[in-house]
Amino acid sequence: MTFPDQSHINRVRDALWQRSGNGASVMIGSGFSRNATPVRPGAPPLPTWLELAIRLHSELYPHEEAPRTPEWAPRIAQEYRAAFGRGALHDRLQRLVRDRDYSPGLAHTRLLKLPWDGIYTTNWDTLLERAAEQVVEHSYGVVSNMDQIPMANRPRIVKLHGSLPSQFPLIVTEEDYRTYPTKFAPFVNTVQQAMMETVFCLIGFSGDDPNFIKWSGWVRDNLGASAPKIYLAGWLNLSSHRRRMLEEHNVSSIDLAQHPKANTWPESLRHSYATRWLLHTLELGRPYDITDWPTPPSDQPADTLQILKPIDTIRSKRPLPERAPTVAEPSAESIGEITSIWGHNRLRYPGWLTVPYSNRWKLDRNTEISKRSILLALPRLKPIERLNAIRELVWREEFLLVPMYPDFEAAIEETLNSIDCLNRTIGSEDAQVEDWAAIREAWANTVVALVTAARYRFDRVAFENWLKVLEQFQDEDPDLHHRIHHEQCLWAIWDMDFKLLDALLADWKTENCDPVWMMRKSALLWEAGRDSEAEDLLKGAIASIRAMPKAEQSVAGPSRESWATLVALGWDNRTEYFQRLRELVPLRCDVFGERQAVLEGMGKNSPEEEPPVFDVNRRRGRTVRFSNHDPQAAAYRAIRLSEMAGLPPFKLEPGIHATVWAEVLRNAADGYADWDLESAIRLVLRASSTPNDNTLERVLSRARIATLPTEQAESLAVACLRVIDRGLSNSVDATLQPRTKTAIEVLSRLVIRVSHDLARSILNRAMEYCQSTQLAKGTWAVEIRHLLERSWKALSEEYRNRRAVDLLNTPIAGLDSPDPLLGYSWPDPGELVSSRNTTLRRTPDNEIQWQTAIDLVTRGLIAEEMVRSRTTNRMNLLLSSDLLTGNESQKIVGALWDERH
Repeated sequence: MTFPDQSHINRVRDALWQRSGNGASVMIGSGFSRNATPVRPGAPPLPTWLELAIRLHSELYPHEEAPRTPEWAPRIAQEYRAAFGRGALHDRLQRLVRDRDYSPGLAHTRLLKLPWDGIYTTNWDTLLERAAEQVVEHSYGVVSNMDQIPMANRPRIVKLHGSLPSQFPLIVTEEDYRTYPTKFAPFVNTVQQAMMETVFCLIGFSGDDPNFIKWSGWVRDNLGASAPKIYLAGWLNLSSHRRRMLEEHNVSSIDLAQHPKANTWPESLRHSYATRWLLHTLELGRPYDITDWPTPPSDQPADTLQILKPIDTIRSKRPLPERAPTVAEPSAESIGEITSIWGHNRLRYPGWLTVPYSNRWKLDRNTEISKRSILLALPRLKPIERLNAIRELVWREEFLLVPMYPDFEAAIEETLNSIDCLNRTIGSEDAQVEDWAAIREAWANTVVALVTAARYRFDRVAFENWLKVLEQFQDEDPDLHHRIHHEQCLWAIWDMDFKLLDALLADWKTENCDPVWMMRKSALLWEAGRDSEAEDLLKGAIASIRAMPKAEQSVAGPSRESWATLVALGWDNRTEYFQRLRELVPLRCDVFGERQAVLEGMGKNSPEEEPPVFDVNRRRGRTVRFSNHDPQAAAYRAIRLSEMAGLPPFKLEPGIHATVWAEVLRNAADGYADWDLESAIRLVLRASSTPNDNTLERVLSRARIATLPTEQAESLAVACLRVIDRGLSNSVDATLQPRTKTAIEVLSRLVIRVSHDLARSILNRAMEYCQSTQLAKGTWAVEIRHLLERSWKALSEEYRNRRAVDLLNTPIAGLDSPDPLLGYSWPDPGELVSSRNTTLRRTPDNEIQWQTAIDLVTRGLIAEEMVRSRTTNRMNLLLSSDLLTGNESQKIVGALWDERH
C-alpha cells in the first residue's frame, strides 16, 4: 500500500531537515487549533473559520441557513461589522475563540520541535506561543505586529492576522482582506520571501479556506511565474477538479483522505489522525547522527499507531539494530538475517578509516558473539550464503583492526574454492542465473583479507598466490588496484627490501584517486628515506582531502584529514593544525584519543619496568609484568591502524606530537614479542629511532634471542644489513640514520643465533664500519663496538685464531685519521685479540699482513699518546708470540724506547 502524495510530503521533510539550504517554513491555519487540550470541563471546541462565520450569520440572520461558500465567510464578517461596529465584532470573536480555555496539545509541541525556518499563522489564539515556552530545542521569537519583524529572534512565530487578546485589528472582513497587502505589506513581503527561499507548507487549512485562498492569491499576484510550489497538507478530501485547479495555481496537495487506511479512520478523528501522520512523517526525517554508527536512532517519534501506517521513512539510510543468535545451533535463516543486517549497516558506514574507539566496543561485541554462531553454521549454508556471511565478517574485522585467526582463514579458503568466478560455477555446477557482479565483488574483497593475513605471517607463497588471483578483478574496482600495490609495498618494507620498495613506489600512481592512497604512499616514502617526496605527497593529499565534496552522510574526508594532519605535525608544528584537529573531534575523528585507546588496550598506562641487560655478567632489570589485556590483538590493532591511516612508524621532527605513533608501535613490538618474536623484531627495526630505548632491550633480550630459530635470525640479519646499507646510501635523507644505528644494534644481538658463515660475514662488515669515514663522523661508536665484539664472540675459537693476524693488521683508530679525537671512543678491531685466548700463526699466506701489523705497532708507539695507548695490546701480543724475528722484535722495542724517552 502506498500513499499517492508521499513524494510531496517527502519534499517538505527533506527540506526541513537538510543541513545545507534554506529549509522549510510552515503556515498554520485554524484547523490545527483543534489539537489543543481543554483546561476546564465542558469547554466548547475551538471553532474553525467556517464555524465562526456560521455563528456570526446566525446572529445576523437567525432564520436563514448559512450559505457556506468560500467567499461568504469574510462577507458575513463584513456585514457583522457594518451592523454592530468593529469593537463589537472583536468582542464577539474573543468570546467565540476562548483561547484560555485550552492549552497547547502534543501536536503543538511536536510541531514546534521540528526545525522550521519560520512558523506563520493566521490564527488569533496563542496556542503556538504558549507551546514554544515548553520547547527547549528552539528559542522562538514572536511577531504579533509589524514593528516586531526586524527585532524578533529566528526562528519566529509570525501572527499574520492579529492575536488575542490585545493585538488588533483581527483580519476577518472583506475590507480587511482587500486592504491587507497595502496596510500590512511587511507581513506579505515576509511570507513571500519565505515562500521564495524555503519549501512552504500549509497545515490546518482546507482547500476552500479563505485564508488559504487569499494568501496563495497574493503570492501569485506578486511573484507571478516565479512563484514556487506551495504544499497544502491535511485531511482535504479534494475532488479531482479541485485538485487540478490547485495544481494550476502552483499548489501541491498532500491529501490524507487518499491514505490507504483513511476509510478505517473514525470520522471524528480524521483530522487528528491526518495531523499525527504528517507530524510523524516529518519527525522521521530527522537526520541520523552518523557518528553514532552502528547504533540505530534512539529518538523514536511519538506516534506508533498501526492505523497510521504506511508511513514512508528514510530509515533505510540508517543502521538497523543488530541481534546475536540466541540458540546454540543457529539456523541458516537466522544467519541470513544477520548477514542481511550487517550488509545494510556496512553500506551505511560513515567512512572513517577505522571504527573509532568510542564506537568500537558495541560493534566488536556484536561481531564476536555472532562470529561463533556463523562459523558453526557455515557447513549448513549454501556456498553463496557462506560467501556473503564471510564477506560481512571479514569487512567488520578489517575495520575493527582484528587479526585473522587460522580457523577462520581455513573456512574462508574452503568457501572461496567452492566458487569459480571465472567460469561462473558453484560447486562445479553451472550457475549463470546468479548475480555474478555481486559475487565477484564479495569474492575479491574477501581475498584481499587473505593477502593481508598472509603478509602478517610472512607466508610469501600464499601472499603471492592470492595477489595473482586478484589480478583478474583490478579493472572492476580502482581501489583494489591501489590495495594490491599497497600490500606489495608493505611486504617490501617489512622485509626491508628497499630496492623492491623503490620500484613499487615508482610504479604506484596515486593521483586522481582517494587521497588515502596518497597518505599511505607518503608514509612508505618516509620509511624509504625519501623525506622531501613524502612531505610533498602528504601536502597534496591534505589539499585533495579538503577539496572533497562535503557529504552529509559521510565523515570520510574529516577522518582522512585528521590522520594526515597528525603526520603533517612532524614537519610543521603549526597552531592551526592543532585547532583543526580539535574541530574534527566531534565527528569522532580524534587521533590523540585513538592513540590513548590503543595504548590502554596494550596496558601501557603504568610506568615501564627497567629492561633486562643483553650482555652476560651484567645486572638485569625487572621484567615481570602482569596485565588483563590481550597484547596480541592490541598490538595488531596498533600496527594495522598505522598502515590504514598512513602513519610513519618512527619519530618525525620537529614536533613532539609527531612522535606519538612511534611510541605506540614500540609498545606494539612489546606486545608481539611473546608470541611472534620475528614480527616484534621487525617492528623494532621500523619503529625504534634510537638503539637505547627500553623496547629494544626487552624485545631483543638475550633470553628471547636464544629461542629464535636460526632461519628467522638469518632472515632478520639480512633485513638489518639492508637497513644499514640504505642508511649509508647517499640517495636518502638523514631520517634513516637513527634507524641505521638501531639496525646495527639489532644485528649485533642476532649474530649469536646465525650460522657461522653469516657470522663471519657480519664480522667483516663490522671491520669495514670501523674504517668508515662516514660513520666516524656520527655517534655510532657504541653500536659498532657491540657489533664488532659480539660477532667476534659468536665465532669459533679456531676461526678466531685464524683471523687474529687480520685483526692485528687493521688500521689503528686515530693513527692516520684526520680527526685524532677518534681514538678515544672509536672501536678498534685489534683490541679483540688478546694473548689469553688467541693463538698467533705465521704462515707464508699471512706474511704480508704480519709485516703490516708490526709496522702499525711501530708507528703507533711513536704517535700521539692516545694512539700509543691503543697500540699496547697489539704490541704485547706480538712480543709474547715467540714468532718475531730478532730484527722485528728489536724494531718494536726500539719504537717503545723512543716513545718513553
